[in-house]
Amino acid sequence: MDGYPFETEIQVRFRDIDAMGHVNNVVYGTYFEMAREALFREVFGVTEATDFTFILARLEMDFRRPVRYEDRVRVGLRVGEVGRTSFTFEYRLEAEGELAAEGRSVQVCYDYAAKAKAPLSEAFKARLAAFRKA
Repeated sequence: MDGYPFETEIQVRFRDIDAMGHVNNVVYGTYFEMAREALFREVFGVTEATDFTFILARLEMDFRRPVRYEDRVRVGLRVGEVGRTSFTFEYRLEAEGELAAEGRSVQVCYDYAAKAKAPLSEAFKARLAAFRKA
């Protein structure tokens, strides 16, 4: 997927389908979450839920075409803005090679002990740089 340095394939599940015969709109957020998890697992080596020090602060989705049960789905992910305590992921969801949805999420680094946002480490920012949009 041009412009998206990380990609993952998503298996559409029967439970994702609504009464209209296509993937329900709220499920697209789950597909974006699956792409985030795949990136953190495959690239950043996160293996435990407790390794996640980020909370989702914002999620936006734009729908372009329906996704059906038999469709082959891929999600591309890239890094948008990186701030002091947060960073943005941008998504492109394709079904059968056609644009089906685009999205954006903002993740905030969070210190659960202090119950406050925390600065991103320089090492983490450097690793994110490999996935920046061109």
